[in-house]
Amino acid sequence: MLVKEIIKTVEIIPDPYVRAVTYAKIGERLAKARDKSYKTAFLKAMESAKAIEDPVKTLRALLSVGYSMGRAGLKSSKRIYSQVLEDSRLLPQPQRDVLMRLASSYMLGLGEVGEAITYALEISDQELRDETLLTIIRFNTRRIERESIKVAYRLRRSKMALEYMEKEPYRSRAVLEIIKSHIALGSYETAVYYLNLITEPEWAKQAFKEVLFLLRDKGVLDHLLDSLESVAETFVERFGEGFIPELALSFALAGKGAEAVRLLRRLESIEEMKRIAMQLLELDGSVVGEFVSALNEEEAAVVGKALMNAILENPKLGSDEIVNAIGSSTQSEEVWVKVARYYSLRGDLALVRKIARVIKTPELRSVVMADIAHRLLKEGKVEEAIDAALEVRDKKFSSIIVAEILINALEMELKEEVRTWSASESS
Repeated sequence: MLVKEIIKTVEIIPDPYVRAVTYAKIGERLAKARDKSYKTAFLKAMESAKAIEDPVKTLRALLSVGYSMGRAGLKSSKRIYSQVLEDSRLLPQPQRDVLMRLASSYMLGLGEVGEAITYALEISDQELRDETLLTIIRFNTRRIERESIKVAYRLRRSKMALEYMEKEPYRSRAVLEIIKSHIALGSYETAVYYLNLITEPEWAKQAFKEVLFLLRDKGVLDHLLDSLESVAETFVERFGEGFIPELALSFALAGKGAEAVRLLRRLESIEEMKRIAMQLLELDGSVVGEFVSALNEEEAAVVGKALMNAILENPKLGSDEIVNAIGSSTQSEEVWVKVARYYSLRGDLALVRKIARVIKTPELRSVVMADIAHRLLKEGKVEEAIDAALEVRDKKFSSIIVAEILINALEMELKEEVRTWSASESS
């Protein structure tokens, strides 16, 4: 089918809106192909749009035609948008708002950020306006993160859009986008400063965590800890002490356990420290060591015990690195017993014996030696298991373990005899 025939055949489309949009898309493709027939297609698109009886649909069609013209590189597209801007003033405000949002979206699609903001500011509904401005700012942020062209211009436009935003959570979300832009540009101090502008609590939590992680990934987090602690202080004053655990968790997940612990101590609650530690174990065990190493003896004994209980219940949560950090953080022999049990389950009896030698409480040392004995029995080392059981200082406890070992050893021997007998019978 020839191009002229295609353009002519569009006339059979009964819906004038669809007909106008179709002409415009054909015109766009022809212009990109440098086919002069694009002029005819766009002219018919304008005629079809103006033939629509519904004024709102007419203006929507013109916006779509203008968008196609813009994609084709035709400057006349902006004149169409200016015309829509003026003609739409006669419409009821809600209908005009929808059109202005559409105009802003089309302009953003063309990369015309300034024009997109202009049409967004024509929206009378504050929430819809803020939502539209947020879309523009997010668009700018993505471009800044990916490209190095016009970044200063884009950032200025984003800040200008922010000035017109009033509703939450849109404004706070927009601030976070501007923070990301500053981080992408290497303006880290400015990025941290902008955190102070966030006034919506949920987005304050989100932003604080994201900024910590972004700065960590950039390798500059250590240099900005004082500024970030100052922001944390501002947030606590603004949102209350109930905000402290969230901030502490963010610090801890970013590998800054000391800062997390300092914040949590303001609550004077070891239980809260324990809760945060358990969250860390679930979310990212690699940061548990930094957290527990910042605890004092009283805190570490309580937190370490809770962590080891969780690890023994679900060994997949643990690792040698985590358990070593827990054991090193406290002088609590109760915690050491649990550390020994972890290594016993892992089969590292040499380390378990080493732990047993430093435990002074007879009852607790007996528990460790009993674990060693049971492990040796499981490995089939009956004599060594008995020797370990005899090191248990509580004679009654020692006797029970030895008896258990001997009975288990007998059962193992009898099973072996049955297998041997069965094998000889079958042969």
